[in-house]
Order: sequence, then structure tokens, then C-alpha cells
Amino acid sequence: MDIKKSLLNFVTDGVVTCEQLADFYDNYHEDKEFPDAVDFLSGSIHIDMGQLKDELYASEYSHELGAVEYMQKHYPSAILLIDLIPKNKRKFIH
Repeated sequence: MDIKKSLLNFVTDGVVTCEQLADFYDNYHEDKEFPDAVDFLSGSIHIDMGQLKDELYASEYSHELGAVEYMQKHYPSAILLIDLIPKNKRKFIH
């Protein structure tokens, strides 16, 4: 799948998981269209923190890590992508 199809899927769904963000970053961060894609995604998607918390609570780390620490451990590429989105345009669903 190319970067434009991935963007279309994100915008169509509207809500993305940390795993999807990590996969997107891993597959396309070296693409010449990546900066434009990040600009396009900024404010267009909602990051599903509820799914991340459910995943955390079902894991062996549920009593050791918070949601952000769990994301850092399991989805570091998602963190890299989220950091590229301006703070005022980041949207999360809890």
C-alpha cells in the first residue's frame, strides 16, 4: 500500500490505534511525501487511547506501567509520529 492509500484509510476511519500509527511511521517516514502526510493527518485523526489502555490492562504490565509508558515500550514509532503533530492539533479518544 502506498502512503496516499494509507492516509485515505486513516481519514476514512477517523480513529487510529497506536499500532496503526507505528506501522505508518515505520513504513513511510523516509518517503518524500511523509511531511505532507503528517500535516494532512494533523487534526484529521483521533488517536484511540481507550484501545491502548485495554491492551495495557490485559498485559503483564498492567500493574507496572501507565498508558504513556506502555506506548513508549511497545509503540515507540507511534510516539515519534505523534511528536511530529503540533500539540494543539493532537486529538485523543479515551
